[in-house]
Amino acid sequence: MAALSEAVVVSFCKLCDWTYEVWLTHRTLYDDNADVDALMTGPYSEVFARLNHVSREYVLHQIVKLHDRPVQRDCINLSLRYVIDYGGWDGGTLAELEALFGKLEALASCIRLARNKLLSHNSLETILKDEPLGTFAKDDDCRYFETLQKFVDVVHDKVVGGPYPFNDLARSDAKFLLNTLRTESGPLSP
Repeated sequence: MAALSEAVVVSFCKLCDWTYEVWLTHRTLYDDNADVDALMTGPYSEVFARLNHVSREYVLHQIVKLHDRPVQRDCINLSLRYVIDYGGWDGGTLAELEALFGKLEALASCIRLARNKLLSHNSLETILKDEPLGTFAKDDDCRYFETLQKFVDVVHDKVVGGPYPFNDLARSDAKFLLNTLRTESGPLSP
């Protein structure tokens, strides 16, 4: 029997789902968009360049927050580690969650420096170097969210019952936006 309440587990699952939705929106608009070059050079280029920057940073920040320590000073963080450490899991479930967490940590390790130097702070040295920080290797972001979905499903199943599928409608919403721009203004390129 898990020690976490259903309310805590559902709140945790919602946090993970929100992180997935904002990532999926960004990925659909930019990474998986065959017209991204036209989008970034066409009539909407300035706003989409800003949105690219904003959404990329936001997604990375949401991901690294999931990896916060469960307790920092007087604050309790609802994070992956909190769910593992305070879940009261049986041995098999704990081992499964620890293994999934290890994979998530390995995949997210590449963005920790970006969080510490740019997303949560304005490191002068880092800003002056002006070098990119916090990039997943190709498709590691997809692997991250596949693993996070497994983690969430285990936690939700053990406490509430059944899986907690992430909301894929963000992809449809982003595609709808792109199609609307194409319909209203013709091709996205000038």
